Amino acid sequence: MKQRNKVGLLISLIILIGIVAIVFFSFTTYSKIIKDDVLNISKLTSTNIYSEINNELTKPIFVSLTMANDSFVKQWLAQEDPQRNPEIIDYLEGIRSKYNYHSVFLISAQSLNYFHYNGLFKTISPQDDHDQWYYDFINQDKLYVLDVDQDQVDNQRLTIFINCKILDEQSNLMGVAGVGIEMTYVQELLENFERDYDLEAFLVDETGLIQAHTNPNLIENQNINDLDIYAAIGPDLYNKADAINVFNDDNLYNQQYIISHYIEELDWTLIVRKDTSELAQSFNQQLYYDLFVVILVLTSVLIIVQRIIKKNDQQMKKLALLDNLGILSNRKDFDQHLTATLAQSDETQGAWSVFLMDLDHFKDVNDTYGHLQGDKILIHVMNLCKAALSDHLITRWGGDEFSGIIYLAGVLAAEKMEALRLEIVNDPMLSEFNITVSIGITQAIDIDTEDTILRRADKALYESKSSGKNQVTLL
Repeated sequence: MKQRNKVGLLISLIILIGIVAIVFFSFTTYSKIIKDDVLNISKLTSTNIYSEINNELTKPIFVSLTMANDSFVKQWLAQEDPQRNPEIIDYLEGIRSKYNYHSVFLISAQSLNYFHYNGLFKTISPQDDHDQWYYDFINQDKLYVLDVDQDQVDNQRLTIFINCKILDEQSNLMGVAGVGIEMTYVQELLENFERDYDLEAFLVDETGLIQAHTNPNLIENQNINDLDIYAAIGPDLYNKADAINVFNDDNLYNQQYIISHYIEELDWTLIVRKDTSELAQSFNQQLYYDLFVVILVLTSVLIIVQRIIKKNDQQMKKLALLDNLGILSNRKDFDQHLTATLAQSDETQGAWSVFLMDLDHFKDVNDTYGHLQGDKILIHVMNLCKAALSDHLITRWGGDEFSGIIYLAGVLAAEKMEALRLEIVNDPMLSEFNITVSIGITQAIDIDTEDTILRRADKALYESKSSGKNQVTLL
C-alpha cells in the first residue's frame, strides 16, 4: 500500500513539474505576443471609438454644408424680406424635425438677424461678447468650424455648433448657417465607450484644449498640455500625418497606452487613454487560474485513481477469499479470521468455538450422478449454511468439507450446529441423495493456537464420522 502511494505521488509530482515548466516557458516565450495583443486590443478599441465619433459628428457637418449650398437659402438671403421670415423659419424647423438636432440656425450677413427654428431670436452685434464667435469665424479662412459654446436660445445648454459660411457665386459672404448638437449627446457616446472598454476618451482642439469630455467641468477649461502625462509626449500627440499615434511605456505589467487620432472633418483630435495594467494582470491571473485548475484536476484524478485502485484491491481481496462456487469464502479467509480472533484478548470478546463439517455420502453422489450434480448439492448446502449461520463465519475448507467460527460457548455452539444438521437432514433435495453432515466442534481456550484448536475440531469431526456419521460432536 505504501509503495503504491509513493509511486502515485511520484507520478503526480513529475506531471505537475512538467505542467509548471510548460506554463512557465510558454509564458516566457509568448510574453511579447501578449504585449502585442494588449497593444492591438487598445488600437482596435481606439479605432472603433474614432469611427463612431467621426460618423456621429460628421453627419451634422454635411447637413450644415447642405444648408449653406441650398438654393432656397441663398435666394431667401439675397431677397431678404421680413414678410418672408416665416418661410426661413419653416425651413429651419424642417431641418430640425428631419435630423432631430438640438439647434438649427441661420444668420444673415446683411441684416445680422439670427434666425432659429422657432423664430427670429435676435440681431447680433459686435458689442455683444457672446456674438464674438460670429466675427471670429467670418474672419477665418475656413468654410466651416466646430465651436463649443452655450446655446443662448436654449437655457445656456452646452452645445457643439457646426458653423458653415454661405457664399454667393463670387464667394461673397451671405450668411452663416448650421446646426447644434447638445454636448450631453456626445458625452453619452464617450460614457458608453468608457464603460464598455474601460478607458478614458475625449476630444481636444489643435491647442490641446478639451472640447468634449464626460466631465463637463473640463470642457474648454482644461488644456491637456498642462498635464505631465501628455506634456511628456509633446507635439507628436497632435500628429496629423499618421492615421493613428500610439504612445506607451515598456513595462509589460504596468502599461498605459495613449492613442491619438486626428479627425480632419472636425479639426479635432481624439485622445484615448487606456490603462492596460489590469489587462496584463488578467493574463497572469489566468495563468495562475489555469495552473490551479490543472493541479485541481490532477489531484482529483489522483484521488479517483487511488479510490479505483483501492476498490479494485478490495474486490480482488474478496475474490481471492471467495470459494470458486461464489457463495462462501475459502479456507484462506477462515485462516485470517481464526488468526485475528485468537489475537483478541478475552476482554474484547466472549466465548467462541471452531467447527469442522463434512458431507456424508457426497462421494457416492459424484460417482453415481457426476460432478455437476455434486456441485448443485454443494451450492444448496452452502446456501442453507449461509442462511443459518449469518451471524457467524462459515467457509469452504475444500471439497465437501467446511469450517467456521461460532461466536458462542461450546454447548451453545453445538446446539446451533445441531439445528443446522437437522435442517440438512430434513431437506427434501438432500434427502433424495442421502446427504447428511458430520460436525466436530470445540470451544477456544486461552492457550490455544491455530494448530491446537484445529486439531481438537478435527478430532471431534473424526469421532462424528467414526460413530456413524450424521451427528455433532463437542470436544
